[in-house]
Amino acid sequence: MAAVLLAYVCGWCAPVQAETRGAQTERLEGLRPDELERITPELAHGPVVLVEFADMARDQLPAINIAVPVRASAETVTRVLTAPAQYPRFMPMLDTVKVLAKHDTSVVYEWSFDLALLHMRGRNQMTVYAAPANKPELGTRITIDSQDGDLGKGRYLFRVYPRGADSLLVLSLRLDLREANYVARQVAKAARSVARSANISLGYSMALHTRAEAERLDRATHTKPGDAAQPAAPTLSLKAKELRKPDVDMARIGPLLNRGDLLLFDAADARDGHGATLDQVAVVGVVVQPVERVRSVMRDANAFGSSLIAGSHATIVSQRAATTVFDWAIDLPLLGVSGQMRMLDQGSILRVDATQGALQGGQWTFEALPLAQDATLVSGWARFDLAKSTWLLEKLVKADPFLGQGMTGAAELMLLRAVRARASRAAQAEAPAR
Repeated sequence: MAAVLLAYVCGWCAPVQAETRGAQTERLEGLRPDELERITPELAHGPVVLVEFADMARDQLPAINIAVPVRASAETVTRVLTAPAQYPRFMPMLDTVKVLAKHDTSVVYEWSFDLALLHMRGRNQMTVYAAPANKPELGTRITIDSQDGDLGKGRYLFRVYPRGADSLLVLSLRLDLREANYVARQVAKAARSVARSANISLGYSMALHTRAEAERLDRATHTKPGDAAQPAAPTLSLKAKELRKPDVDMARIGPLLNRGDLLLFDAADARDGHGATLDQVAVVGVVVQPVERVRSVMRDANAFGSSLIAGSHATIVSQRAATTVFDWAIDLPLLGVSGQMRMLDQGSILRVDATQGALQGGQWTFEALPLAQDATLVSGWARFDLAKSTWLLEKLVKADPFLGQGMTGAAELMLLRAVRARASRAAQAEAPAR
């Protein structure tokens, strides 16, 4: 989970896009209106992310789809997105944007930013497709293509849907860091999960900062002297309260789980308007394996810890009854991190607590329930602070708390996909014996 933040250093503010071997040219399907309707209950609590499955044989990268409810009009959100010269005012680590050309429906601009020893720049083209005047419910589409620069090529696709006086922002993206600058390439090569996690965190940060700016502008337009103060800065809640199991209806979200895995962000700002506090993040996905095989993989702390990313491993310290204590570590340059965790096996539910070292105080709960003979529904819900690890992560999360929230979700997804990969390998290992 830690490795992705170096990808953040190498690749935030520009709309990086997947390079020409697939990511830039492949269509972004996005979320259809009927799919957005299916996740309406979850959107009442905060952003929802669908991380699509990818064709590994074609070396395809997964598309990421992020739906964010916005307390501002669709017109205001569109105004924020289509003014790239204003991005440095509300997007962290983006220093300058220079507009090179502007036409009726398109803008070409150069961007740059500096962070420590990194100096990066590039050129993007934005194209705006306004919703038909007689069908505003179709929403405005905005694409951003990277033409050249230190971050490779790819595409972001924004859709802005009106929802009465408010709106819904949907961002779909597919980014590829493998042919960006040298540092980004080296990080992305560490593991496929790093590139996927960078997609999630970068897209989430951009979408949430866009939302924050649109809501600020809307408040400035409608606020009278003496009204309530501005919301607080985004944070991660570390309150001592019970985690909440996601209440998902398979009949409702099942079609989405055929496309990928869902990340559900429980953010206080969606309910009370006081900033952007993330209470917890949940992941939901289907593993096409029998439930007992999935549960067996989840209980194996040693094998599970070695499945996260290249350089990760776990060592069991003690086992007593249903409790396992294990040390874990990720050995990567600049991102080495380690700690100790306690795992409690409660049958269908597995509880993990970070007791020492990095991520101390973090809580994770996973549940595996049978859907069919060879299909298991895996749900995970967690609360942990990535800033409690290395100095680099601490600095980056402090610089952009929305990045920290996106990385929290990416790390939770990494755990689910590690379970899926291990269960598949376990099935393959058992096959000759049948």
